[in-house]
Amino acid sequence: MPVIKRTITTTLPLKDSFEYLADFSNAAEWDPGTVTSKARDDQAPHVGQEYDLEVAWGDRRLDMVYTITKLDDNDLLELVGDGSTTHAVDTMTFTTDGETTTVTYQADIRLKGILRIAEPFLKSKFTSLGDEAEYGLSTALAKRAARRSDT
Repeated sequence: MPVIKRTITTTLPLKDSFEYLADFSNAAEWDPGTVTSKARDDQAPHVGQEYDLEVAWGDRRLDMVYTITKLDDNDLLELVGDGSTTHAVDTMTFTTDGETTTVTYQADIRLKGILRIAEPFLKSKFTSLGDEAEYGLSTALAKRAARRSDT
């Protein structure tokens, strides 16, 4: 099972970083593999909240449903994603030193069915996905921090 783990440091305050990433409808803004993401309700992020995602895998588009399974304000966010070919557990932890916020993002991805045998051969693809997600997260948080400092 591939595990992608990346750490990003940003000047966006902890509370703002957490609120932005906990609202997983923002995933398409920072995750290049997410085409669309929409919450199934209009409430603030909460345990049990579900999001419908369309994700890109090469030139294919796949539907997944992500559910928030853990939500500890300004500390921990965990979502479980499930689709026809993939099961994923995404975990984000948040820390601050008062000046910067550190987000550690981990995605534990499992292919389903016969596709599982292909996992060892897709290591470079998963590494590339991790690199793209790290860049997307870093860029999105930096843009939010810049907008915040402009006000």
